[in-house]
Amino acid sequence: MDCQLKLKPQKISFVLDGVEVTSFVEYDENISRLLILYKEHCDEALAPIFFDSWKKHINKKYKGHICIPLPSSSEKVAQRGFHHLHRMIALLDLEMADLLVKTKNIKQAKLSKEDRKHIDMIFEIKKDIECSFENVVLIDDVCTTGATLKAAIALLRPYCKNIRAITFSYHPLWKTEDIR
Repeated sequence: MDCQLKLKPQKISFVLDGVEVTSFVEYDENISRLLILYKEHCDEALAPIFFDSWKKHINKKYKGHICIPLPSSSEKVAQRGFHHLHRMIALLDLEMADLLVKTKNIKQAKLSKEDRKHIDMIFEIKKDIECSFENVVLIDDVCTTGATLKAAIALLRPYCKNIRAITFSYHPLWKTEDIR
């Protein structure tokens, strides 16, 4: 409850490569600490707080959509013992399809802005999986540069008619018009 009280909801929507992205909390020091506790210190008990306040809104707006979490490296999932996004979205009433795989264990926070533009080279669609859907909603924890979402959008666009995205948190720059 203490962690949830530190959240300062500021829902925004913006367009990224023609896809509507909805995000709920501006990224700040509290969000950074919360995500470090959850992802790096493996505090699974925190998982429900991320989308809990917006569960009703998300379930209503994205009813009939297939939820696609953005990938983590298999090494990170093994190290944590869980896929952080799977746990975050487990409380939603959306069907989930785990379609994407991260082929290299690269931490984006350690990449330059220029290197992040090429993040698409480390994602691919899982082999032998049907990925043709009418409506999908991509899910990620944070949108900083948008590179991860752009990579997922580019991969799925040929197979999915209607793509939308949700991130728990967004970098403050997404509130300005000039970076969209």
